[in-house]
Amino acid sequence: MNGRKAKQIRRQGEQLLIAWLRTMVPDGEDTSKINKNNLHEFLPTQTHIFANGKFMISAYTLRWFYKQLKKDNSFKLDNINA
Repeated sequence: MNGRKAKQIRRQGEQLLIAWLRTMVPDGEDTSKINKNNLHEFLPTQTHIFANGKFMISAYTLRWFYKQLKKDNSFKLDNINA
């Protein structure tokens, strides 16, 4: 993969993950507390799961977002909510 393309995917993936996390915050909480600098505080430490005899990426982790964007560049937040 081209380095510029990979950088674009990483940036877009981070923004999608932040936007998704902000939708999952309860109504009374402040959504502006979630940003790029403290993103890893809100994510689980275990990024992979063992199922059906193989290791797989857990859903809704940063690496999962990268993988979805590689498959389809038009991947949007609406696709996740649907």
